[in-house]
Amino acid sequence: MSATVTHPKCGKSWKQHGNRTGHCARCHETFEGVTAFDAHQRISDDGSVTCLDPRTIKVSGVFLAHRDGSWRGPGMPQTLRDQYASKEVI
Repeated sequence: MSATVTHPKCGKSWKQHGNRTGHCARCHETFEGVTAFDAHQRISDDGSVTCLDPRTIKVSGVFLAHRDGSWRGPGMPQTLRDQYASKEVI
């Protein structure tokens, strides 16, 4: 189940999907999934963090898509979903 959430500081809204949705406190973009969130940040050798423009990020060769107020990568491939559903994951 999802709920619409609005960040009080930036005013952006998105559909929150449990703990899979993350709003970046630095750039105020919202990401669906850890992979998409992590892909948008670069950490320098000195520990400083830079947020990348989500429109320029590819995950598994596919640009992130913006839907329901959040950026998300390509879904899990059907073959992997089938393996998880049948519990045959190694």
